[in-house]
Parts: sequence; structure tokens; C-alpha cells
Amino acid sequence: MSTQDDSKAIPLAFAHEQTPVRLLELPPSLLSLIENSTFQSSAPVLKIKAPPKPIDNGPNTTPTGPTPFAVLTTATETYNIRSVHSSNSIFILKPVPIPIIPDQDDADSDTEMVDDPVITSKPGMIVTSTCASHLELLPSKPNTELLLQSALTEYKSFESPPDRPSEPLSKSQILLNTPVSDAEFHEGWRDVTAFEIDNWALRLSPSTALQIFEVLISLVLSRGQAEEIDKDEMGMHFFNQLVEQDGDLEYPPDTIRAVIRGAFESKKTEDGSMVYSYDTPYTTKWVGKHILLSNPNKSFTEREFMEAWRSKAPDECEKFVDLKLLEGLHTRSVLGVIRYIHSTDSEGGAAPANKKKNKWHEKFAAGKKR
Repeated sequence: MSTQDDSKAIPLAFAHEQTPVRLLELPPSLLSLIENSTFQSSAPVLKIKAPPKPIDNGPNTTPTGPTPFAVLTTATETYNIRSVHSSNSIFILKPVPIPIIPDQDDADSDTEMVDDPVITSKPGMIVTSTCASHLELLPSKPNTELLLQSALTEYKSFESPPDRPSEPLSKSQILLNTPVSDAEFHEGWRDVTAFEIDNWALRLSPSTALQIFEVLISLVLSRGQAEEIDKDEMGMHFFNQLVEQDGDLEYPPDTIRAVIRGAFESKKTEDGSMVYSYDTPYTTKWVGKHILLSNPNKSFTEREFMEAWRSKAPDECEKFVDLKLLEGLHTRSVLGVIRYIHSTDSEGGAAPANKKKNKWHEKFAAGKKR
């Protein structure tokens, strides 16, 4: 006779055909975004993206380009997707009534065996899916500028523009294939001085961008000598007029607009239009950065670089010239030699390593190594 009280037990069964399920663990920031959207009129747009496959340069060579990896993006953030395997499976349960057949051992031994016992049902759970792994989202800060530098063809001169490919990629296509959020993409697009010509996405070479910038500053100063202008309230229409009246700047209009958006600090006015100014630390940093980018393999003495920086920067920016503005973009030796840093981190960083996640299997693995 069984002495176990099954009256309080919950029956559990496994479905013969398991439903494929992939669980996704949400970080707190993303969970909060989704939960808060329930009180808003529109839900957040989430995208899963991956870059193109690395370019195969032939046998005995290493493929170039970013390593393919999937990311999930919101409007402003990027998360790397990582598959996490566990020795403990996760069961997906569904409440269903489960048939219960009476145990013949519980019947009286003197009672005749029942050929057709009464089958009843009892509320229970059925396992519809078994997950031995799940997907984890790790916050990432991708190097969008480096990704776009490798994805976009460089435009050096209007006299000898690059050959147009048979199937050029537009800005929208580049955005679709770049594993970053929309906000990070548009920031990187501005930082690499990118533009479009007939739906072909390109980027200006640093030296060409610097040359166009110097011409724009000279035009602004020439206009300032002839009439009073507010250098903090210069809109795109103002620059278009300058270029049209001058007539010597033969670069495509989109390249000029790209330099204005990249080199000049922007501000949105009350009517929603954008105005640009250049007597700021932002513009000063842009000039110093493009001097380094124009000479990526050159070793400057500190004096030589600072003189070049001051000569290229507008007079109003000279007070802001300081190597602290270029932190992370250059190295300086004990002898005062300055070189541009060739960044190789195209995928950006995930969560900081010092933030330990409370995963039991990671703690167990760490304990075994001791």
C-alpha cells in the first residue's frame, strides 16, 4: 500500500511534440523601455541586425571587414546577442487537465480487479518546450565611425572622383547593414563626413574635409568684413548663399553640407531649424582630429602638431587648442612624439568586465578553477 498522499500533487506530463522556443533575457534598461511603452501611444521599434560577411581576399589571406555578429537595437542603444548554454534545462509549462488512472495497488486486495477503471482528470501542467540555452543581451558601445570608414568609399577630389560601382549602396542600405542603433549610425555618419551622390553613399577623405572647412571659414570671414553677421546663428541657407556667391568651391553641394554638419557645432532653434557655429571646443577638436586623420602614419613632434593645429583652426578657436580635447585619438611618447591611434575595436565593448553577473553556472566554473 502506498503511504504517499497524492491529493496535493500536481500532475506533470511531457508533450510528445515539443514546440521550438528561444528565450531572450532582457537587461533592466530594455525591460523598462518596453514596460513604459504600454502607457504610450506607440511601442518601441526593436531591430535585429548583423553586418555583411567579411570580404574574402583569396587563399592564404585573412578576411577583412567586421566579424559577423547579431545585435538587437532600440532607437538609441545597441545590445550584443549572446547564446548562453546551461546544464539545467528550462521547461515551458502550460496548464491543462491531465487524465488520472486510479492505482490498482490502492484497491482492496479482496476486491476483484477492474478491467475498465474509471479515468478522471485533474488540473496539471504539460511541458510544451524544453530550452537548454537562451539568448542574453549585453549593452554595447560600437565604434560606428570605424564601421562606416570600412563600409564607405572615400571621396578625395571632384577632379578625380571614385569609380561608381554597378550596384552602389545608398545611405538607407548602409544603415540596414550596420549593426548599430539609428541614433549611433547618424552620429557616426556625421563624424566620418559622409554624404550621398545619386543614392551612392560616400565619405570625404579627412584632408579634403579639412580643405573644404578652411574655404568655408574664409568665406564667413569675408562676409563678416562686408556686413555684420551673427556667427552663432548661421543656418544652412546662409552657407548655401556664401557658396553660390563665391563660385570657386567646385565640390558637390552635399559634400559641403556634410562638412558643415560635421565640423560646426549645431543647435536647434525654437522654430525647429538648425543653426551652426564654429568658435567652440567642438570645432577645435574636429580640426585637430582631422589633422591626425590626414596623416595617420606620421609622427609629429608636439610643437609641430600644435603649430599645425593652431594654423588650421579659426582664430576664435585658438584659445581652445589643447591636447586634452583629443584624448583617445592620439598617443604621446616621453619624447613628445604624437601619433594617431589606429583603432581596431570595430565591434565596441560589451558590458564592463568588472560587473560580475550572478549566474550560478559561472560561479560554479570559477570555483572549480581554484
